[in-house]
Amino acid sequence: MKTILRHIKKREWIYILICAAFAIVSIWTDMKIPERMRIITVLLQTEGSSVKEIMLSGLYMLMFAVLGFACTLMTAFLSVKEGAAIATRIRGDLFDKIISFSMPEMSRFSTSSLIMRCTEDVTQIQTFLVTGTVITLKAPVTAVVGFARISGVNPVWTFISGVVFAVTVAFILVITIVLKPLINKFRQKMDEITMMSREHLEGIKVIHAFRSYMIHKKRFEDPNSETAALSSKAMFGISLLSPFLDTMTNLLNILIFLAGAYIIGSAQSGLRTGLFADMVTFSSYALLVMGAFVQQLIMYMGMVQALASIRRVEEVLVTEPSIRDGNEQTAETEEGTVELSHVSFKYPNSGDYVLEDINICAKKGQTIAIIGATGSGKTSILNLIPRFYDVTEGSVKVNGRDVRDYRIKELREKLGYIPQKSILFSGSIMENIAYGDNGRFAETLQVVKRAAQLGQAKEFIEKEDDGYNARVAEGGSNYSGGQRQRLTISRAIARDPEIYLFDDSFSALDFKTDKELRNGLREAAGYATILIVAQRIGTIMSADRIYVVDDGKIVGCGTHEELIRDCEVYKEIAVSQGIL
Repeated sequence: MKTILRHIKKREWIYILICAAFAIVSIWTDMKIPERMRIITVLLQTEGSSVKEIMLSGLYMLMFAVLGFACTLMTAFLSVKEGAAIATRIRGDLFDKIISFSMPEMSRFSTSSLIMRCTEDVTQIQTFLVTGTVITLKAPVTAVVGFARISGVNPVWTFISGVVFAVTVAFILVITIVLKPLINKFRQKMDEITMMSREHLEGIKVIHAFRSYMIHKKRFEDPNSETAALSSKAMFGISLLSPFLDTMTNLLNILIFLAGAYIIGSAQSGLRTGLFADMVTFSSYALLVMGAFVQQLIMYMGMVQALASIRRVEEVLVTEPSIRDGNEQTAETEEGTVELSHVSFKYPNSGDYVLEDINICAKKGQTIAIIGATGSGKTSILNLIPRFYDVTEGSVKVNGRDVRDYRIKELREKLGYIPQKSILFSGSIMENIAYGDNGRFAETLQVVKRAAQLGQAKEFIEKEDDGYNARVAEGGSNYSGGQRQRLTISRAIARDPEIYLFDDSFSALDFKTDKELRNGLREAAGYATILIVAQRIGTIMSADRIYVVDDGKIVGCGTHEELIRDCEVYKEIAVSQGIL
């Protein structure tokens, strides 16, 4: 809750104070209306009362009602503005926090859960701020002031009202306590449904190709049924409240009038007019208090859901990234070098090492390759260089400086990273190649064209009607796998980095394009250091040094010819790919 309160800035606190002022005026007008009703009741039962006096009191009642409506309207307007501003700030801070997360934090929170927290949970908080501001300011004060007004009028009516109010409050509290865990579970299930929906949509081609509709339907039905059951229980509890409150309101009115009939019938005739006026006034105040309880109920129901959302949002906001900027005072001692020294690594919350005693050295201008079977740890090695993860043991150095001593931004500016899965963003081809910090280098179309040419993407780009302004759909779904790979490679080239990191980034390319791309890259960026993770020996045969990884350990190192002669694992890979 403290984290959320910090998002309320000075301007919003001013809005809240103004809302409080309007709420106080609204409460004052609400309290004045029963007083005028008492005056009108007395005038109607008093002989000689003029119509003018009755009409004047009626006009006062109308004036108070209009003033109260205006104050409530202003309170609602300000609370909507306040809620939207706070929600916007929370959503922005959530986005900034998620962007700062490293891979360990992304593994802790699922993508679908983070999406729900940024959208549904923030909306729930905003809704509570909008409705809760008005009710929180007005309802409790109305209940206290209204009950204070009626408590001394008649002990019988006061006792009846007290009992009805106590039963109402007890019922609301019980419902709130019962609903709270249900709503928390409902949120968790909604995360699961969002995750499955996202998974199914992303894998729709595979689902169609394998005709696995029924399998996915069944997978979806289980959490969907559980969510429906939780929702039904919660909605049933909430649905009980409305008829219960209507019943208690009507019961309160009936009991007040029944008791009033007995009290007035037993009183002397001269006192009956005053007692009747008191009963009408008491009933009006009692209904005001009951209405305040109804409003409090709305707030409590919203609060239960909002608190669940607040906890989920705060869980993200208070999570600190495990990868942080290092000691900026340490200096680089080399240029264009990468060195992994006695590196061992295991993923967070995992007891087994995926890498053990890895030693790799790449000098400026060299092409270093890492090859091995699927799951041998190749990508894990590459992920340690840009600090997607930190080593468990040993050290990773770039330019002679431990990567943990760099500012993260400074380290990653030196790298051109091409991921295993080609990632494109909706927009244009130009925007995707000149992406992010690339804008410092790719300031002109000429630079982008050069990067596309070296990345072997120029040919298909220029066939597009709009050329470099051609639209890229979400995830690059309107391009083939090979085209997406060439665009992501072009994006890294446009960055003009000191060190290239290719994570099996040539797998979707044909051998001709693969060769042309590597030759063009070496010619244009001969000064750069290149690290290539690959499964095809044809991609890495010309590398200056090849490291062979098997089950998280380096089992061979040398040139292609040396490894063919001395490394059994490499020789097996070569045989399986028809190289030997």
